[in-house]
Amino acid sequence: MRVFILSLFLSSCIVTTNTVVVEEPLCNYEKLNSTEVSEIISLSRGACFGKCPIYFISIFSDNSAVYHGKRFVEKNGTIKFELTDEEINQILDKANKINFCTLKDEYSEPITDLPTTYIQVFDKKIRDYCGAPSELKELEFLIDEICFRYIN
Repeated sequence: MRVFILSLFLSSCIVTTNTVVVEEPLCNYEKLNSTEVSEIISLSRGACFGKCPIYFISIFSDNSAVYHGKRFVEKNGTIKFELTDEEINQILDKANKINFCTLKDEYSEPITDLPTTYIQVFDKKIRDYCGAPSELKELEFLIDEICFRYIN
């Protein structure tokens, strides 16, 4: 009897199911239609001891955006431009896909002379100095890629 119960127990541990686990994004960033204009995305690239580009990009809920280039960039000064809903949604979709809201607030290593990037989506801000996941770098690059179409 004991052998039967033990074998029943062990066999129940071996049984598997064909359940497919679908990972849903934990973040649900979306652009809301509102009369109040607010900053929804920002990207800031900081200095290093060399010639690292130093600039800041802000994207607002009314599709307006502002670039301010400081040093080691093709365009110095302030440039205002408009993004499409599709472009903003592309950025927000990427943030949702990588679960931006669950990433650490800071990525840093004991290394000197690297530029610091600050990226913010709604109320979540991340300091990226070194060691950030590649998905975060891809989001930063996507913001650059979309915005620099209007800046250069």
